[in-house]
Amino acid sequence: MKNLGKVKWMAIILFVVSVIPLLIMGVYARPLLDDFNWSIGGHRYLEEHNPLFLLAPFFTMVGNYFAWQGTYAAEILFALQPGAWPVPAYWFTTVLIIGSLSFAYIFFWSVISEVLFNKNRVYGGVLGLFLLILQFQYVPYLHQGFYWYNGAVYYSFFFALFLLEMALLVKLFWGTLECDTKRIVRMSILAFIISGGNYSTALCHCIILVMLTALEYITVKKRTKGLIIITIAALSGLIISMIAPGNVVRASSGVVSMSAPSAIFHSIMYALRSIKRWTNIPQIGLFILILPILYFMIKNADIRFRYPIIAIGFMFGIYAAQMTPVYYALSYEGGKRQIDMYYYSYYILLTGCTIYMLGWLLRKSPVVIEKIMRHHQVIMSIGLLIIVFGIVHGGIDNTNAFKTGNDILSGRAAAYVSEYDSIINSINEQGDICHINDIEQWTNSLENFGIQEDPEDWRNKSLAEYYGKEKIYLKSAEN
Repeated sequence: MKNLGKVKWMAIILFVVSVIPLLIMGVYARPLLDDFNWSIGGHRYLEEHNPLFLLAPFFTMVGNYFAWQGTYAAEILFALQPGAWPVPAYWFTTVLIIGSLSFAYIFFWSVISEVLFNKNRVYGGVLGLFLLILQFQYVPYLHQGFYWYNGAVYYSFFFALFLLEMALLVKLFWGTLECDTKRIVRMSILAFIISGGNYSTALCHCIILVMLTALEYITVKKRTKGLIIITIAALSGLIISMIAPGNVVRASSGVVSMSAPSAIFHSIMYALRSIKRWTNIPQIGLFILILPILYFMIKNADIRFRYPIIAIGFMFGIYAAQMTPVYYALSYEGGKRQIDMYYYSYYILLTGCTIYMLGWLLRKSPVVIEKIMRHHQVIMSIGLLIIVFGIVHGGIDNTNAFKTGNDILSGRAAAYVSEYDSIINSINEQGDICHINDIEQWTNSLENFGIQEDPEDWRNKSLAEYYGKEKIYLKSAEN
């Protein structure tokens, strides 16, 4: 591809510029909701200068495994929320989420380009950057996607780990990596950690591993033992998570579930609706923009792309499968933080389907496709213009860079922090019974405590327990 280096630098510059406001906004984020619930133990130990705070994440995991949910790896991470560190650094939440997703996306597509299509890793890196630019701008729920530690680490971070594991599996399965003991142990540990996160990612991860292991056994048979070990680690972790006594406790707390067939049906329908909802003018422009990159990436690949319907059906099935656990357990598609993860995987799905269809067309009509792609600079320019038009048409103020930038420049973010700190100071200054107002400063990016009139509400109780208070009342409801 001509001018690949220039395209790479254009993608890097656009990515950096677009993500700067998102990162800066992280400075204004503060712990909320379940951030308090899961870090109570560690916070108390720190206040008492008790060295047991180092073991607090493990205590939290064990306690919740028996009392609330079995996602053991996520529980440990929850307890490590940066707002409870000896030197509070809640801003690290945004760096962790944006950083891990960016690295995972770029690494994943770079490996796909190099290993599957025998092409320069730069193609995959540029592809990953273009995908990240747009998806970061239109993450459906900004606060829960980037600025709420407990929600973002549960879904977005584990999704990033999943992509890293998938890239390593591609290198192991189709690349030149040796299937040695150390590598298998490392990948098995990573697989076990992923299975201890959210059930959506854990289920998709296990499905792919089982299918890869079966394919390896049927075909090459050189790495079967290694893949079996990794798969067993993943399945064992998922089983350990699923059989947790806490899951029964949570299910008995009024949660409404549905049958497995009904959950599968609803997952498929929601997957179709989500694709329709998220495919707008900017996304159409994006996939026109990356067509030449995909073309040059797969042009000389050994893959024949003979079964597009089967391939697309498989990719859609994996995409829909991540919705099934939550439909089965809760009878709906999931919370805002989970929908953000679906949004990330939506780009993986559409890119994968585009690659396969382009490969199929290239094998069916190579002369026609090659003639079209001779004008790849024109195609990319058209795609870029459509993206710009789509952003302007949909409203620049609907992009996350504008929302966060506007919060910062208008002073709303600083006012939010001031009000947050004032409320925390009020809690610390009052006795066992506290009367506080909730945060009233509205921003595009951040949320309030959600304090309720009922002091027994879980939001009130978690805040009270974190700060060692008996009860917290909403001030306007104290009488």
